[in-house]
Amino acid sequence: MLKSASKVTINTGNVLNLIDIKKKAGQNVTEELSESIKLTLSEWGNQSKTQVVNGINDDANPRSSHIHSDYMVVSTSTAPREAVLNITRPHDDVQNKMAEEERKNLKIGVKIFINEDSTSALTECLEKVFIALRTEFIESVILAYNPDVLYKEETLDDSNLKNAFIKASPISLGSNVGRMSSTEIEADSEADARKCEAILPGIKVLWAVLEEYVKEGRVQQLGVADVGGGCLRKLHGWARVKPTIAQINLASCCVVPPSLHAFCRANDVQLLTHADPPDLLSLAALKTITDAGVGCNNLDWCARYQVHIKCRGVLALKGYVCKATLGNGIETK
Repeated sequence: MLKSASKVTINTGNVLNLIDIKKKAGQNVTEELSESIKLTLSEWGNQSKTQVVNGINDDANPRSSHIHSDYMVVSTSTAPREAVLNITRPHDDVQNKMAEEERKNLKIGVKIFINEDSTSALTECLEKVFIALRTEFIESVILAYNPDVLYKEETLDDSNLKNAFIKASPISLGSNVGRMSSTEIEADSEADARKCEAILPGIKVLWAVLEEYVKEGRVQQLGVADVGGGCLRKLHGWARVKPTIAQINLASCCVVPPSLHAFCRANDVQLLTHADPPDLLSLAALKTITDAGVGCNNLDWCARYQVHIKCRGVLALKGYVCKATLGNGIETK
């Protein structure tokens, strides 16, 4: 019997080898994440037999402390009355895939989704990724910081979202900037300033943690997602380790703010698009963990790791490591 767990970290392993994921080609990011976690928890619920009470193995009971399990279930919390379970999907091929190529031929990219400016949470997240991949360094880490305040204050429906941005192709935007009116450019600047005021302080707190990883040689390159040109400029000017990657959501990829485009071009920052919803953590928590029978309040953070083979540009493996806060604990026989 497994009782009284308030926290759980979940390593989905390589989701590219999950048949149920492969069958659902074309699913969005939220569906992929939720389905991956659901499958991991489902397998764990069916196969894990390790007993943990308040996060501590019952060593006095040989039946609980010596039963073999393909899952790692241990306590990592020092908080009283708090159990933290680390769950890794069995029969995963991450290490086999990593071993197929020399490390120098692999490129690891990690994107971290976090909604609070907690340095301990960010550190925990990164350390879990290092453990999952058993690597000494990561080529790039992109920070996606989306504090809940942004979504409590403002929501846009599809029609408003379309009207909120200027339509222009990101490929041809450089030639279109000169034809845009000063009013249009100023509107982008005002929107950027409002968002920046809400998120930049938190980004700086988290960025300082990432800079230490770069200083130690464990991370080589840093990036940030979903900030405007003005905010990126402020972060770039403040940071010791400058961002070299900027991601913008596909929902607005046709309306790349002129200031963002110009700044990236002038400062050798790679401008990329992505399809991750800003409220990914809350959406996945509702769709996944609750459906799997675990009373989950929220996902504290998630990291998506992708490993490419450099010379061929092939995606060798992809997975998620997430931490969830459970509402009423879990009980699994």
